[in-house]
Amino acid sequence: MSDEKKSSYGDDSFWDLDKFVPKTSRPTPITRRNSDKSTSAVEIQSTVKSYDPHNFADISLSHDKDQITRFIPLHNDSAFAKKYTIFEYSPKNPFIKNVRIYSENPDEKLFVESNLFIRERRALLNRTARECPHVAYYSHSPRYSQMSRGQLNWYLWWRENTRNGIFLETDESYIILYAYELAATDETEDKQKSLDMLCALLCNYNQKNLSIVFRMMIRDMICDFCLLHQLPSPIEKLRGLDRQLLSSAFLPEFFIDFSGENRDRIATLGLSSLSMYDYKRSKFYTQENKDLFKKAISGALAAVVADEQAFGAIISFTSGMYGSITCERRPFARMINIVNRSIKFEITYFQMSTLQAAVTDAVRYSENKIREHLGSKSKLNVMSVNPFVKEAIDRFFAANYPPMPIVDRRRRSAAAKEAEPHEYDKLYDVPKREFSAEHALEIERESWETTKILTEAFADESDEINESISTESTTTAQPVTTSEPPKTPDVSENINDKGGLYEKIKQSLGNAAEFIKLCQGGTSAEQRKFAIANKLSTDELADRINEVAVDIFGDIILENDGEAYRIIEDYIDQL
Repeated sequence: MSDEKKSSYGDDSFWDLDKFVPKTSRPTPITRRNSDKSTSAVEIQSTVKSYDPHNFADISLSHDKDQITRFIPLHNDSAFAKKYTIFEYSPKNPFIKNVRIYSENPDEKLFVESNLFIRERRALLNRTARECPHVAYYSHSPRYSQMSRGQLNWYLWWRENTRNGIFLETDESYIILYAYELAATDETEDKQKSLDMLCALLCNYNQKNLSIVFRMMIRDMICDFCLLHQLPSPIEKLRGLDRQLLSSAFLPEFFIDFSGENRDRIATLGLSSLSMYDYKRSKFYTQENKDLFKKAISGALAAVVADEQAFGAIISFTSGMYGSITCERRPFARMINIVNRSIKFEITYFQMSTLQAAVTDAVRYSENKIREHLGSKSKLNVMSVNPFVKEAIDRFFAANYPPMPIVDRRRRSAAAKEAEPHEYDKLYDVPKREFSAEHALEIERESWETTKILTEAFADESDEINESISTESTTTAQPVTTSEPPKTPDVSENINDKGGLYEKIKQSLGNAAEFIKLCQGGTSAEQRKFAIANKLSTDELADRINEVAVDIFGDIILENDGEAYRIIEDYIDQL
């Protein structure tokens, strides 16, 4: 022990740890050999050398006294790696322009042949099964090798029933494992049969047994499977899953397949799900009109797709708005270590978002036609509808849901106003009972007593009134005699006088009645400006005027002609 350590440790040698540290033969690091205060130069020589990245013997390091030599490997950037095209094609779907499957290595095998899952799949693919009890199994990434004997027996029994169309209750992990097995279909197997079974799993185990994460995973696996094997979109087999297919999908354009026979069955997918406007929130979407809305809007969009000019207008608008984009994707991304990581998709397509604007306008225009069919005057604002699309929708509604005639519309509106109960009417509702003269006299006596109490409360009233009241209250009530019913005002008396109808409406609505004058040749912009000044919309203002007119003589006086509100021809002379 040195003198310095003795002075620091004293006589206690317990803290001398150097003698317990094993000696090393490694050279002292350069940072220790060179003092911090040293200014001597150190030469570093960099040598670029071609080497095998899997042979670490080529990476050497020398520790000469004044020189360090390192071998730096070449940098391999995947962006500049060579791409070997496996195959390339253009689907019939007009929204997908081109699909290219390529590999960064010359190996064309999609699945890793040496992977344990692939080997076990081949061994168990045709394994027969017999009935056995269910055994619970959970795994986020299920594999055959993870399962016990009881779990494997149940999987094989459940799989055999599923292949025969019998979907037994089972755990989520069994379903995902079978989806992996179907996705790994090789060249010798029936690809269409595997696709049908993937669709059956998604439809039969949709929300009851599968979480939203795995439902989305199987949906994307169906898309990858079809793109890899050049199969069309199976929208007919995915009936009723319209919004689930499009929501947050990697390539929702794949499921909007208008190719061939799919164009005639596009209503199955529900093209209305592309609309940014949800017609189910409309005030006219009632329990009574629920089926009408669904059939009419789906039928109208199907008519647009079936019409060559209308469909061509939508496609040309979609493809010409922003142009196509290209993206890359690894097939079956969730099947880690099973799929060859060097194989990728390169997909060129037109974005679905441009289609949404055209579909939204078509849905709103279709709802306006439904409102005309129901006899309503109010309409939704529609930005723009292509003339060919508009004609296709008009032809569909004219043949299936024609508008209600104007006369029937007026009668229906007047009847609705009369039948509509007012809140204050409920105050006058009394329980029904048989007529009794004695009960009527009792009511009259009580009323006179109430009158006497009220009059006595006011001291400034004359005594004559009190005496007359007391005298009348002691007399016997006489039978009530009916007088002639009031004369019903004649409608002609209300409207024949020119300007009289306008004055009556103005007495009820005040300055808001000035809107009637703008309906005599005024533009829609002028009507909108006047309505905004009165803090109302044009529809609300017209409805109020029509309500007053119905109360006066039983009919409406304003009607929307598609551009602005106009006075009905029958009543122009009365205003």
